[in-house]
Amino acid sequence: MRTVGLVTEYNPFHNGHLYHLQESLKVADADISVTVMGGHFLQRGEPALVDKWVRTEMALAAGVDVVVELPLPWACSSAPDFASGGVQALNALGGVDALCFGSEAGVLEPLQQCAELLLEKETDLGEQTSRLLRVGVNYPQARAKLLASYLPDTLDSEALASPNNILGLEYLKALKQTSSAIEPL
Repeated sequence: MRTVGLVTEYNPFHNGHLYHLQESLKVADADISVTVMGGHFLQRGEPALVDKWVRTEMALAAGVDVVVELPLPWACSSAPDFASGGVQALNALGGVDALCFGSEAGVLEPLQQCAELLLEKETDLGEQTSRLLRVGVNYPQARAKLLASYLPDTLDSEALASPNNILGLEYLKALKQTSSAIEPL
């Protein structure tokens, strides 16, 4: 029996979330789904439109088997901490075989290459990002521009600055940083 993990907000649960859940079960060849979901407050600190209890009921009614709350400090953080908290929760649960996330890229390999580069050249990329921030480039665009310059044959900078790709990169980094046995999908 295989288990797929999802890191979610479900604010509120909608047909796109249902599609992601169903496809995740298929892609992971999983029988069980576990979601780590933000509580009353979501990424970047905004309050949820629907309380966590109702969102949990929606997820369970849609077929999620287990819902675990992502603690507030991680749920309200930017992509690196949000993803790290989600991966740490899935690791701590044990028995999770795969983490399935959506992305605008729709393919894993270029995201994995970018995540590995971010880890390998963390200091250098951090310094270069800081320089770009000082001249008015926002963080997602700065990081995307740098990644595209290091890996021009992967994804263009616009794709790398897309929200789900950014989060996907952070999931991949967190899996690697925690030496997780969870397979990214």
